[in-house]
Amino acid sequence: MIPKEQYPYLGLGALAVLLALHWAWCFYVAYPISFERKLKKGKPWVYIPLRWRGGYKLQIVLVSRILLLAVVAIGVALLSHYTRKAAFPWLFAFGVSLGFLALRINALWMDMRYQQQEDSYYFLHDELRTRLESEGKDMAESAFKSLAAYQHQNLLRKADEKGELIRILREQAKMSRKYRRDVRPREAVET
Repeated sequence: MIPKEQYPYLGLGALAVLLALHWAWCFYVAYPISFERKLKKGKPWVYIPLRWRGGYKLQIVLVSRILLLAVVAIGVALLSHYTRKAAFPWLFAFGVSLGFLALRINALWMDMRYQQQEDSYYFLHDELRTRLESEGKDMAESAFKSLAAYQHQNLLRKADEKGELIRILREQAKMSRKYRRDVRPREAVET
């Protein structure tokens, strides 16, 4: 039997484990939630993974909500214990505050994969623009954006079909950061 004095430490350990699990869940499984939100906000080039539909999507969203509620519940219990405030108004205030904080952290973790996809898209966008300029081809801006979005979607769809979407996103984002780091200093020197 565990002594009562160790309950807060077990709660802190459980909170740490839940936060780590939640990060891994958001970063490796539930990231299409962020992709879907960005697509609805008008980012037409966002790629949504092929299996993100129906029952799979519902299960992921449900588990994400359960993880968030578990983090908030353990956080409220710990805050109540350490502040010695167990009245309903305090518990409600702790719950709302931690709920808001947990949602912000959730959004941050979900947006990490979106940021990789955005880096990948703009890297392909810049490469395509450079290639078209070197070939001397002139293209309307809307047609150019459509072509860049098509190439981006095609690259990620092929990677997704092979089961390598996350690896390709990571590699593309890494190349994009390297490209921006190398190109921007040269542009600053030229101007």
